[in-house]
Amino acid sequence: MVKRFLPVVLVVAALLASLARWALQGSHNIYTARAKRFYVPDPDLGWRISNQHPVWLGLEICAVLLATAIGLALVLVFVRRKIIAIGASAVGVFSLAVPIVAFASGAGPIGGKDTLPPSAAVKLEGGIKGGIEGALVAPAGDYAVVTHAGTAVTAHLSAGGEAFDARFGDVTGTWHGDPHDLAKPVHAEISVATASVDTGVGERSKHAREKYLVADQFPRIAVAISQVLAVRQTSPTEVAFRAAGSAQLMNKAHPIEITGVIQQPDAAALQRLGVAGDVLVVQADFSLVIAETALAADAHDFDGDRFPIHVSLVLRRIQ
Repeated sequence: MVKRFLPVVLVVAALLASLARWALQGSHNIYTARAKRFYVPDPDLGWRISNQHPVWLGLEICAVLLATAIGLALVLVFVRRKIIAIGASAVGVFSLAVPIVAFASGAGPIGGKDTLPPSAAVKLEGGIKGGIEGALVAPAGDYAVVTHAGTAVTAHLSAGGEAFDARFGDVTGTWHGDPHDLAKPVHAEISVATASVDTGVGERSKHAREKYLVADQFPRIAVAISQVLAVRQTSPTEVAFRAAGSAQLMNKAHPIEITGVIQQPDAAALQRLGVAGDVLVVQADFSLVIAETALAADAHDFDGDRFPIHVSLVLRRIQ
């Protein structure tokens, strides 16, 4: 009798080990991430995505293991065929692979964060009263967004009691201005591909693309700066700014206020970043009120009333 129900014991053991792993993770996540995304401190970008991507178990996989244990027990009680016993054994062994793979993938980087921490740009909001009082020793001209690990647009979301980032990696755009005289007119515009959204969980990302962003109808989201309102020097190679702009989401324009910092990397920073030429690094933040966007009908799906959005750009002068 004990041997017959050994597969059930194996599944229960897998469930207990998975729950232990989930508790040790400490993030209380609902969904499993096969390659968990962590942010770690970076001297040039503030935060960057770690190259460690462990398997991060969620409660839904634990629920599947519980249902499997109950289902196996019922089948083994009522069905006595040998082929069923063989299949049950295979299920039991396979279930053990879940916690084994998760534990073997590691615990994540030391100091790593589940979601992108608030940036220095957020702290400056409201701190710049007005006036252009800063400059960078960089040539004027057109700067283009560089495809780089430091280039991304990240929206911080909370839904179903779980906080997570929706990160867009396909970013294009340009910045035209004179870093040495930011009182002159500045024009900046970027856009991201809605199909590139990555929430850290495959099915959740697919749901975001299809239901919320309707990527086949609205392939890109655009953000533009129309006027620099204030600038303040924060270091010899960095200025903070406040600007007025607009965000175009699902064919609806939203006026926004953007706060951020523009940095001019030195030679050592350029080497760390792996880029060359006249380069600027921008970190900026703004937010959208959900009820004012085309997503208003789905506002009840989210725990908060707005999307905080962080923009990280590596720009290189093209002319």
